[in-house]
Amino acid sequence: MGLARTMVDHALVAAGIGEAGRGVARLAVSEAFTNALLHGRPEIGVEVWARSGRCGVVEVYDAEPTLPRFPEGGELVELLTEHGRGLALMQAFTRQVCGAYRWGEGKRVWFAVDSDGGELNAVEVRGLVEERARRWLPAHTMSVI
Repeated sequence: MGLARTMVDHALVAAGIGEAGRGVARLAVSEAFTNALLHGRPEIGVEVWARSGRCGVVEVYDAEPTLPRFPEGGELVELLTEHGRGLALMQAFTRQVCGAYRWGEGKRVWFAVDSDGGELNAVEVRGLVEERARRWLPAHTMSVI
């Protein structure tokens, strides 16, 4: 997991993402990668891409097709439960700019961070992620939540 954080951090530095955004990314990638290790299937990996120095997007992928269920609205996650807190934490860290989609036989869990740690337009970023996913994979194998 430390390797995933380091790789993401280096990729975001190269993309012009400041320390505030990278700090959020380090926390969020820890949660996403842990979930992939616990609930996913190999091949597990991380991909980072950026949009013109405005935001960085991190996608953690694995071969398990089941999409994770993010808590909705004001839904609380039990603090004492063994599982389920990671996605809620990811939502909090990224200010709800995160999601998941099917990718071939598996899935990708993604989140975005602003270049200077500010707020992103969640609708705009979701559109970017969907557009990028559509370009790389036929529509019949992709569903975005």
